[in-house]
Amino acid sequence: MNEKQSKLCILPLSRIKMIMKSSPEVGNISPDSCFLVTKATEGFIAFLVRQALKASDNKMQVDYSDLAKIVSSIDTLDFLKDIIPPKIKGSKYLEILKQIEEREKRIALEDQEL
Repeated sequence: MNEKQSKLCILPLSRIKMIMKSSPEVGNISPDSCFLVTKATEGFIAFLVRQALKASDNKMQVDYSDLAKIVSSIDTLDFLKDIIPPKIKGSKYLEILKQIEEREKRIALEDQEL
């Protein structure tokens, strides 16, 4: 990768290339493709931050809750819902688990009756 491309990027090109190589389907990675993926990643991060700042109460700082809010509200960010879920309290999580277990028990009983 040439030095000019490295200076145009905020994220380290070598790290992006290493992440790209971690995929078993990827063979050789040209310097231009690594540069483009890096710039696209920087653009995506900038988009996330801008959207989170719009949703934030504090216009100087982005918190996890701001990111979780935009991920759940923007349809095109659905793929991040498992990575950036909204925070919930432990008691609420246990309550949700209990409801799931009860639902599974009811389904199992219904299956046995058939």
